[in-house]
Amino acid sequence: MQHLTREELLRLLGAAKEDSNRNWLMILVAFWHGLRASEVVGPKGIAGNQIQGGYITVQRLKGSMETTQKLIVHAEPLLSEREPLEALAASLGKDKLFPIQRQHFWTLVKRYGAAAGIVNYGSKNRSHPHILKHSIAMQTIKSAGIENVRQYLGHVSMSSTGAYLKVSDDEASEAIALAAGA
Repeated sequence: MQHLTREELLRLLGAAKEDSNRNWLMILVAFWHGLRASEVVGPKGIAGNQIQGGYITVQRLKGSMETTQKLIVHAEPLLSEREPLEALAASLGKDKLFPIQRQHFWTLVKRYGAAAGIVNYGSKNRSHPHILKHSIAMQTIKSAGIENVRQYLGHVSMSSTGAYLKVSDDEASEAIALAAGA
């Protein structure tokens, strides 16, 4: 499963923040809450009234469950969303927080990915909005557990979340060597 490491994510967020606080926040929200591009921007994107009391409520698409999640406060400023997101929501009320088209979101992530030095693997593009959903899942599934990641991402089926348990041949080889004491 293609995803960004924590270091790559921080570089992506840093490149976005240098350009625009709103674009940085848009990418950060997509990451923290495992959102599809259409769940963040456009006609069905996040509106100010979905941010209340330190929580965000997201009506997910493609048959996924609606979720309500805490806004993240993090020691690393690039990863801390609560204060700037609540301020943006308060200033916009019921209006969309990120009133751009899905295609523009893709363009922005691609541009910031290039600026951050995000490397593609062969034909695998790693600078697109959906990689943010894959990244939060891959970065948390081992420590949070599949059942928590399933709920957090709004998956109805555990098999959808199971895709995040896959590992590469290199990861499997390293784990087996470590377990065998090699």
